[in-house]
Amino acid sequence: MSLAIKTAAETANANFNVARLLDQANGFEKIALEKLPPFIRDTRDYEAFGRQVLVVHNVTSEELHPIDGEDYVYYPKDQNSHAAFYGPDMQVPRYQIEGDGVNVAIMTITSDDVTIGLKRLMTQKFNYLERVRELSGQAVAKVEDTKVIDLIERLLIGVSVDKTAPTNAGQIVTSADTSLKKSHLVNLKKTLSQHNVPLAAFVMNPSRIDDILDWATSEIDQLTQREILETGAKYTIWGGVKLITSPIINMDHVYAFAEAEYVGRMPILKDLTVRLTERENKLEKGLFMFEFLGIYMASQKAVGKLILDFTAGDDKIHFASGDSVMAKDGVEAVGYGAL
Repeated sequence: MSLAIKTAAETANANFNVARLLDQANGFEKIALEKLPPFIRDTRDYEAFGRQVLVVHNVTSEELHPIDGEDYVYYPKDQNSHAAFYGPDMQVPRYQIEGDGVNVAIMTITSDDVTIGLKRLMTQKFNYLERVRELSGQAVAKVEDTKVIDLIERLLIGVSVDKTAPTNAGQIVTSADTSLKKSHLVNLKKTLSQHNVPLAAFVMNPSRIDDILDWATSEIDQLTQREILETGAKYTIWGGVKLITSPIINMDHVYAFAEAEYVGRMPILKDLTVRLTERENKLEKGLFMFEFLGIYMASQKAVGKLILDFTAGDDKIHFASGDSVMAKDGVEAVGYGAL
């Protein structure tokens, strides 16, 4: 059996055909779905939690209205709720107490542009194009979740500028313990129960799930013990409260969320979309992803936060995007949409 070697002309022609296929309708998908051998993954793929804790719904252009050249979705606001949302700048979380409603901006979230070599696309021994698309999509999901974390912190700090003494400190539980205990989750649950709001999920770093394996048998019912023994993990508690993990959550932080209808909304004008762009080198393509959406946290009563390894006087507020979200124009309550 002889091994066929492609000539330079044949290789160039194959590259041309791939490029032509990519330019056709659904050409990207045809290549991405090609059956190729599986590969060994470096780490578990990122799974977004923001879309699990918020009500996600599609909006149309007819449902938007412009303010100063930017598009917004209007939501009526419950009385006495402290709303947090993003303006069109996408950076500084807004905070609003007054008013009967909130205008939530439709912002743009994108992934970095990735270069795809068409020759590598043909020779790679695993599904290279699909993997690039997956990783780009995960990068966008991380941006979404980071913005959700920042909105939570914005709700908690309220009108205060002191991260050690936030306005809504009643929604924060602290402990000097360095591992997660059942009593911590009970106290975190109480931050929602005190407002008669139903708990739906805890979100934490994956390592905190492992802490549950150290809980005494007296703290875990027999059904849960069996699940842990059989699967090595526990992803629900107390009759259906979800335990959601995310590596972008600080090791010492755990967040509690009420049922999504109490927490907030994620209006989506354009969901995650793939685009190929031209490069100077015609044998390369650029790939990037984008989406147009808003993020709105509706009430401080629907979220809670646990801080482990806490020392008196430490900051209780930790923005995932850094201190830039505490810029002056984002500290004071603003009246976007107050009617």
